[in-house]
Amino acid sequence: MGADDADEVLTVALDWDDLTYTRDITRRQLGELLLRLDDMAGDTSERTGQ
Repeated sequence: MGADDADEVLTVALDWDDLTYTRDITRRQLGELLLRLDDMAGDTSERTGQ
């Protein structure tokens, strides 16, 4: 992925309970968000012993 690709804007949609939340973010922001979610999942697994 080149530097130009990192600044490409994407639309992310989250659906739950018949409600949709959308937001435009860059690929760079999406990457940072996914890393945070991965860290949160790891912390949860450590606390629950899974």
